[in-house]
Amino acid sequence: MNLKEADFQSLSLPELRKRWAQTWGTEPHNRIGRKMLERSLVFKIREQSGFGLTPEQQKRLDKLITSYKRNPNCFDQGHASLKPGMRLVRKWQNKTHTVTVTVAGFEYEGRDYSSLSTIASEITGSRWNGWLFFGLRK
Repeated sequence: MNLKEADFQSLSLPELRKRWAQTWGTEPHNRIGRKMLERSLVFKIREQSGFGLTPEQQKRLDKLITSYKRNPNCFDQGHASLKPGMRLVRKWQNKTHTVTVTVAGFEYEGRDYSSLSTIASEITGSRWNGWLFFGLRK
């Protein structure tokens, strides 16, 4: 199936939101922008046609769902959106530390971690909030 976001670009925003609601069976959140509406509509139609998520996508989605269940406002708090492949760099005591965001979490010095706080604590030798340590939260 070669359905793309461009297939919905001719729709007005109200028409796109209506199509999205019909396809998903619920009204879209009012903060969802046009691009995300188009992308999620393409996804849902593909899914309904028998094409689903890759294992990596499913794992990422499961993590997002878990975050949402813990705090339904988690996506409204303005945290940086971390995507696999991104690098977080922090200089600590004259040494530069680089963390790579992975699908499953984070990689630091060849080891996998599920928490930035664990990495920050390892670097500093004391407990730290990883988001604060890497400058992702004020």
